[in-house]
Amino acid sequence: MTDYSTFFSRDAANFRPSAIRAFAKLINDPNIISFAGGVPSPETFPAEAMSEIAARVIRDRREVSLQYGPTRGLPRLCEGIARICEERRIACTTAGVMVTTGSQQALDLIAHTLLDPGDVVLVELPTYIGGSASFFARSAVLAGVAQDDEGIVPESLDEVASRTKPKLLYTIPNFQNPSGRLMTQARRDAVLKLASKHGFLIIEDDPYGELLYVEGADTTPMKSRDEEGRVIYLGSFSKVLAPGLRCGWILAPGALSTQLEIAKQAADLCSGMLDQSIVDEFCATGALAPQIEKVRAFYRGKRATLIDALSRHFSGRAEWTSAAGGLFTFVTMHDDIDTASRVADAVARGVAFIPGGPFFVDGSGRNTMRLTFAKETDERIQEGIKRLAEVFD
Repeated sequence: MTDYSTFFSRDAANFRPSAIRAFAKLINDPNIISFAGGVPSPETFPAEAMSEIAARVIRDRREVSLQYGPTRGLPRLCEGIARICEERRIACTTAGVMVTTGSQQALDLIAHTLLDPGDVVLVELPTYIGGSASFFARSAVLAGVAQDDEGIVPESLDEVASRTKPKLLYTIPNFQNPSGRLMTQARRDAVLKLASKHGFLIIEDDPYGELLYVEGADTTPMKSRDEEGRVIYLGSFSKVLAPGLRCGWILAPGALSTQLEIAKQAADLCSGMLDQSIVDEFCATGALAPQIEKVRAFYRGKRATLIDALSRHFSGRAEWTSAAGGLFTFVTMHDDIDTASRVADAVARGVAFIPGGPFFVDGSGRNTMRLTFAKETDERIQEGIKRLAEVFD
């Protein structure tokens, strides 16, 4: 048999399998109460409206919806995305917008365009595994920056940046995956100042900003105050419409946007035109804002149920983030507990969670776990947390 490893590129040797995907088989097992997968609930998908729109764009606009299209995306959809960004207080034009096949492709394109082997990328501790996988795949070196409940700790960012001379910082300021934390506006300003001081670019990933459940939370993006053009802003329709419609975007400045477009031409020519046509038509009908309110209302109750169950079963034994938005809370157990060692016991009791260790690029976080409230009913959330508490007795 051929030894294919001799053909692998140097970058391929740095590919990292997803620790989350390893739990995929548990997500849809009806015998398992799953807090593992960070996938939106199908109950939030506007399936009836989407089916009607899909039929219409295939029937009446087949020359667009079933054809190759512009690399940057459908012009009207790009205009709609620019308006969404403007509503988030970001000054932009359609010229800087490029539609991507989900925000995961955006991360891959940025990594491919900006990173050479050995370049340093700063990431939050913890960080999104899909982001770190994209950077590892380009043979980058990842350095962790401390977080607390207000987001990135500026002193840590300053110290690590001084020591490592990074090219990029990757951050999810709004209801971060996995921690669920919301970065304060003061911390965002500090991050922008440090980016200028140390000369690095910022990837601001914002897939959860619309999933807001409490009053007074300020989700204004850093990009809204990006006076030096250092912030590359990513967004997605996956969490508010449906992830099966692989439709995200990059908002990047000037020559960087042009270079990313060339990278995308080499990757896939254009994102799926049927997906774009459906999203474009849905937004054009004015249905997006009511859909977002519906999704918020759906998850708001589930979030409350999970936090209440944690309070009843884990008080004094753990701490957890408030999950004011997004899809996750992050639980920190006592230092001597390795959550990964409890996974098998949890599954045996009919409950699944994601150990937190893989989200930390520095090898820490063994005593943490990520829980999502997106999938299960209130009753199963309550029962699942009860079982999970028994696992850690």
